[in-house]
This record gives sequence, C-alpha cells and structure tokens, in this order.
Amino acid sequence: MRGILAIAAAFLVICAPVSAMAGNLSKSEIAETLTSQGYSVQDVGPHTLFVRVADYDIRIDIIGPDGDISYRTWLFEVDASSVSYDVLNQFNNDVKFGRVYVDDDGDLTLQMDRNGAGGASIENIESDFDVFLMLISSFMDHLESQVVA
Repeated sequence: MRGILAIAAAFLVICAPVSAMAGNLSKSEIAETLTSQGYSVQDVGPHTLFVRVADYDIRIDIIGPDGDISYRTWLFEVDASSVSYDVLNQFNNDVKFGRVYVDDDGDLTLQMDRNGAGGASIENIESDFDVFLMLISSFMDHLESQVVA
C-alpha cells in the first residue's frame, strides 16, 4: 500500500504545474498583494519579482523546494569603497535577520531571507516586506551616524 501511495505522490509531483511557490503562496499571489498595497511590481522571471519603492529596486526571489524567500536591494547611492568593513560588520552584528555586504560587482547590497519550510502566509510576506523597508532605512541611518561620529 505504501508503494502505491509513494508512486501516486511522485506522479502528482511530476504532473503538477511548475511555478514559484513560497511555502503555500504563489509568486503571483505575492505580486498581487504588493500591487494592491500600491507598489510597482514587475515579474522578471520564473522565481523573481522586482518591486520599486522610492529610489530602491527590491528583488524578491523564491528559492528552492521549500519556497525560501530572499529580499535584496542594491544601495547604489552609497559608494561601497567608502564604507569600511567594520561599519558593515557592526550593522550585521546588531541586526540578526538581515545582512549588508559588498557583492561581486562591488555594489553595496542589503539582503534578508525567510525560511519557507514551515510555509508562509500572505501576512508573513506583507510583514517581511515592511521589515525589509525598515531595514533599508535602519542601515542608511547607521551609515549617517558613522559619518557624524
């Protein structure tokens, strides 16, 4: 009996439509929700959305079989070469749910991830997005305080 159930489950997985999912949410549900909140959302790939907020393009990637979600933005207005690793490390130590780093192109990048293994509700996505926007503001304040100090 278990063998038949395993074969049936495998068949359903193979025949299921391929789409980006965040736990139990589809990429289109995420896009619709953020659009309904007034954000400009662009679908740019099978697992990727871009959301325009003020001067920031925020990339949302739905990654892997569990639907982990990664929020990322590039801080182009900040010259990465003028920010010390001590400043980056201090921020990363203070903020445990996000990180800032210099990417391979030499751009200052801010990233936050959500583990999707337990599933994510649309409320989680809305909250995560708000937290990510606050994280951007917090990092910019952190940079400003380093210049003043």
